[in-house]
Amino acid sequence: MSRRIPGVSGPHAEATLVTGGAPVAAAEVAVVLVHGRGGTAEGLVRLADEFYRSGATLLAPGAVRSTWFPAPHEAPLSANEPALTSAVDCVASAVDVARDAGVPPERVVLVGVSQGGAVVAEFLRRRPRRFGGAFVVSAALPGEEVDSTEVEAVEGAESEGSESDAVGPLAGTPVALDSSEADPYVPAERVRATARVFDRAGAAVDLRIDPGDGHGLSDATMDRIGERIDGLLGDR
Repeated sequence: MSRRIPGVSGPHAEATLVTGGAPVAAAEVAVVLVHGRGGTAEGLVRLADEFYRSGATLLAPGAVRSTWFPAPHEAPLSANEPALTSAVDCVASAVDVARDAGVPPERVVLVGVSQGGAVVAEFLRRRPRRFGGAFVVSAALPGEEVDSTEVEAVEGAESEGSESDAVGPLAGTPVALDSSEADPYVPAERVRATARVFDRAGAAVDLRIDPGDGHGLSDATMDRIGERIDGLLGDR
């Protein structure tokens, strides 16, 4: 099932939101799935069968022409605008769909793969707060100098229910970064630098860089996503 994503302007204004799993109005956990370049929301929802749990709704925005932003992820941020902002807005809108149906951000798990992982990372940087979890898979923060990047402080975040500023803008959000040492598209050092950025912002970072040159969702990562969903469902 799909519908147009509300409230998005720019290059992805015509993007659609594909849904699966439990109806959002009846869900206890939401999983926002962000596909990579050349992928589709429908394909990622099908793949999510590997870690789906009863009681979770799946919300997958689909990029216009299957590409979230045009230039390489290591290009200056300006080279990927306005597409990158429009892509971040698609993720934000999916989180809002869940919240409007009664699933708060603290029970939302974000999963981004490859280029979609860069979008999820940038969403966390621009729109930080406590989320139920995030998986940045075979991806890193976009931009030239990742190590000098900082997560933005969001005015009024405490009034929305996030934890104290003392723990940082990501307020203990579990953020998993999964990649491989010889990933052909994303250098491992960029992934490590992204982990440092999120660690400084108060996330509970779990960095795993495996040997080899794998790219994309591994069985181990899908198991970990399922475990995170289980943990949130167990908190009900």
